[in-house]
Amino acid sequence: MARPRNGGSQTGYSADQYGPQQRVAKKHSGAKHGSDKNGQVYTSGWNYSKRHGLVTFLCVPYKKSKRVTSARGIEWINVMVKIKKTMSANQIVSGMMDFHSGRVIIKDLGLVINPKAPNGGYCGTYNK
Repeated sequence: MARPRNGGSQTGYSADQYGPQQRVAKKHSGAKHGSDKNGQVYTSGWNYSKRHGLVTFLCVPYKKSKRVTSARGIEWINVMVKIKKTMSANQIVSGMMDFHSGRVIIKDLGLVINPKAPNGGYCGTYNK
């Protein structure tokens, strides 16, 4: 009798002698921080959900952006956030970016974009 291709039993089940196969979960959000060729800092992020589909965020300072230092010593800069959703018009909102880490908080939408989070950053809901 020929040996089955899946390496398991001859009954056709996908489980082999070591137990069932574990599937790695897909990544549903990410973020990165950098600077463009002119030296302007930016943070970009993405989030995927069944309800909204793929949503991308681009956070950049604009002409009237100002740096402010908080009581804890964190430098913040106000940024323009361009939100692109599939099958809908682009939306522009304002947010605050931590200048050194690149983390952006969009208080009106309750979102945070954190490029320093493990596994490629985080873009999603913000709980205080």
